[in-house]
Amino acid sequence: MDPRFVAAVVAALGAAGPLGSAQPVLHVIGPHASSAGSICGNVVVHANAAISATLRDDQTLERSIDRLKHVDFEESNVAQRAAVNELRRLSGDLDETSVRGTGEVRRLRDYAERIEEERRRGELTVFADALESALDRQHRMGLDLDRFLAGLTYRAMRDEAAKTPRTVVNPDDSSEPTAEPYELGPSPGPHDHAETPNTQARFTAIDFDERLTEVRRDESHAADLSEAAVGGC
Repeated sequence: MDPRFVAAVVAALGAAGPLGSAQPVLHVIGPHASSAGSICGNVVVHANAAISATLRDDQTLERSIDRLKHVDFEESNVAQRAAVNELRRLSGDLDETSVRGTGEVRRLRDYAERIEEERRRGELTVFADALESALDRQHRMGLDLDRFLAGLTYRAMRDEAAKTPRTVVNPDDSSEPTAEPYELGPSPGPHDHAETPNTQARFTAIDFDERLTEVRRDESHAADLSEAAVGGC
């Protein structure tokens, strides 16, 4: 492997900074934030459920990134299966939590439509937009983690198939049958240009680190709007 290529990956991982160094600015809304009334109480409940889903996805992504940065898929088949199973579980958590959080955002939008005052309705809607954007980014990273794992599985199947020749018989040829390697379809992995599974994992970690910064930006925007969004519903 080209040493310059390895150095570039290592430098990018180092530039990403220590995992979890950015403290989340988004937090659940306290009961003091809502005025009296059943609608306001329900808004806070669903807002906090959406916020909790977003923060849980952050934690799942941080664990996924850390695993991708340090995993060794090439150590043994047993180690690879264990790592794939762990990452697949994290990917499933991302999918489940993101979908649940998006459902809570949908309920916030339903309540926003019932607010008569335009300014209040707009504040809740923009708050919901910011949360939905964060959840959507997290969900798409979960899908990309799935694609990475599918690409890894494809690569293992391809390498195994390359070791197993197939017999090709030409009916018009009396010569001995020839052996050719099996051919599989294209890999669905997002980083097919990487030379090894470990390098693919490192590139995926770098990508997720950068995209998690965008999630934090959405969360910061939602945090700035949270008190106003539920304060006068």
